[in-house]
Amino acid sequence: MVSLDSVLRTGVSGLQANQVALNTTSNNIANVNTEGYVRRNVGFESKVLGGNPVGVSASPATRAINRFLIKEERTILAQEKRFEAMQVIHEQFQSLLGAPGDDLTFTGKLDKAFEEITGLAVDPSGNVPRVSAMNQLKDYGDEINRISKLLQDLRGDADVRIEQALAKINSEIQVVSQLNPKIVRGFSLSEDTTTLVEQRDISIKKLSEFLDISTFEMDGGAVGITTGRGQVLLDHLDRQLKYNSVGTITSSTEFEQIKIQKINPDGTTEDVDVLDPFITSGSVFGLLDMRDVQIPAMMLALGELSSKVIDKFNSVHNNSSPVPPPALLSGRNVGILSTDNHNFSGSVTIATVNANNVLVDRVSVDFTNGTVSKNGGGAVAIGGNTMNDLITAVNTQFGATALSLVSGKLSLQAATGTGVAILQDETSPSARAGRGFADYFGLNDLLQSDSPSHFETGFLGTDGHGFGATGAMTLELIGPRGQNVKSFNFDLATAGATTFDDIITSLNNGFTGLATFSLDGNGKIVGVPSTSLIDYHFSANADTTSRGGTNKSLSDLFGLARNSKIDQAINVSVRSDILEDSNNLSLAQLDLSANALAGTVPALTVGDNRGVIAFQNLAELQITFNAAGDVTQTTKTLQEYAAIALSDLSIKAEEAESRYEDSSALKAELSARVKNDTGVNIDEELANMILFQNAFNASARLVATTREMFEELLSIAR
Repeated sequence: MVSLDSVLRTGVSGLQANQVALNTTSNNIANVNTEGYVRRNVGFESKVLGGNPVGVSASPATRAINRFLIKEERTILAQEKRFEAMQVIHEQFQSLLGAPGDDLTFTGKLDKAFEEITGLAVDPSGNVPRVSAMNQLKDYGDEINRISKLLQDLRGDADVRIEQALAKINSEIQVVSQLNPKIVRGFSLSEDTTTLVEQRDISIKKLSEFLDISTFEMDGGAVGITTGRGQVLLDHLDRQLKYNSVGTITSSTEFEQIKIQKINPDGTTEDVDVLDPFITSGSVFGLLDMRDVQIPAMMLALGELSSKVIDKFNSVHNNSSPVPPPALLSGRNVGILSTDNHNFSGSVTIATVNANNVLVDRVSVDFTNGTVSKNGGGAVAIGGNTMNDLITAVNTQFGATALSLVSGKLSLQAATGTGVAILQDETSPSARAGRGFADYFGLNDLLQSDSPSHFETGFLGTDGHGFGATGAMTLELIGPRGQNVKSFNFDLATAGATTFDDIITSLNNGFTGLATFSLDGNGKIVGVPSTSLIDYHFSANADTTSRGGTNKSLSDLFGLARNSKIDQAINVSVRSDILEDSNNLSLAQLDLSANALAGTVPALTVGDNRGVIAFQNLAELQITFNAAGDVTQTTKTLQEYAAIALSDLSIKAEEAESRYEDSSALKAELSARVKNDTGVNIDEELANMILFQNAFNASARLVATTREMFEELLSIAR
């Protein structure tokens, strides 16, 4: 039999339970528009005393959270922020790059340069078309320089933004760290900690914008945080991320990795790990990817284009001559010593002319047969294979100093007459590393940049390396996240190397299993990381080696470091004296016809357009471009490759935008599902409120009825 007392208790418990439910529902409605708020739910359970039901109780409010959806939302949010960071940088770049069909791009300016050079064929002696052609070529160089600087500036901007993002990450980690003990205390005292947990979840969600993270439960309701690949960012001890942006960035800059520091109870810190290799998404990853991989890849493609433009234009210019020719031709530093073998084949003619451009003397050098001859006379043996032997033989034929080699630079001066010019033999042109005599030494270059246009040295593996027995080069293999996989110190004092083959052997031993090195047929050292090491590169910021008196280090001579290729597109310029005086532009070629040899006609004339035609032919020349950045090895014309390089820049931007839009749409869909699952539905809450109000009223009516029954019993008893 149910007593009135138990009925009263049931009614009162109903009042109390429904009051809790009404308060929870009211709180849900009040926070319907609060960002990050998770709907609270209240459950009811029967109260039993002595096996008899004595009412109902409301369980503490719980958050309606779907942990799987929340985790997926964080994952997608990190992806979205990764591509957003990349897309922003690409957008900045594209806005300043110009459209592919625009004449203002470097492709358009290269096309214009070829157009103006073609126009010279009509009147190669005209000053106006010469100036116009050189100005167009200068504009092309200026545009390459502008794009290279812009890309470098964007790397610097990404570096600063990384530092700023890390400060925000440290702040959010600190928020979680401070909330953890409060939540643990609340749990231990059976207090409502849902608001604190919610604040903590908001900070964790903010963290996922910067990094891909995971959380794990700790004792008492505290949570720890790791990167997606397991590096701890927070557990029972605090962590902080430490990194200082570089400031001034150059092509040789190698960025420090982001350090994870543990904060000890006494406040001291210690480095426990690095962050960079252990994240795969988030805005920080996107910025790292742009700074360390994508932008350098773009710069490498520009460097490859620039190197081939410079190389091919210089090749033509070195086989041509201005009219009148100069009295002195000075080459660039190619690292050659007088004791080196010349390693040339084929033939070349060195000639001097008088003030009327009539031949005075000519010396023909036949490298293949090892002879020289003057003015068509009998061949005389050079007498050896070294550069010094060659120089002595040529100077002897001229009867005075014509060739001289100082600090790796070859010079040619008019030993007789007033000017000097060089011409390749048509049937058997001179060649070392695929370049003619004048071209190899850069005696009459037209274009230049911060780095040589090629690293084909023409050395043989058996040649003495010429670096002496002192100096050292530290060659590092750097990963896409700044990880130094291998640092090899090649010390000449202990290496025991005497030839270039010995150097190759040392490098291969130093990078066993990580990279292979070889000296190709043109004397270029090729270093290739193993196939598993994608986007790895070599750095050689510490190199004290010097080849003889040339001041050429081992890494500079062979372009071993990545920055050597990037620098080929930095400070690209037309030779200053040609810009100042267009008469120094070499468009004529030596005339060695019978009349010219007889001296009845000049050997050089301003109307000669053979140099112009050679420049024109460059437009159709099929050139093999090395793999650079994300552009694979290919054989194209200069203009075709320029279009590929420009297209590659645009494709990267389109890809970043597309992936950002895709991840943003996916995040929006997932966020909607999370909100639908955990957010406040105002209609549902209003329905619940009516339900709980009716239940509350029913309980109140039960209490009132019980009171009336008690009063009736009391009146009977009286």
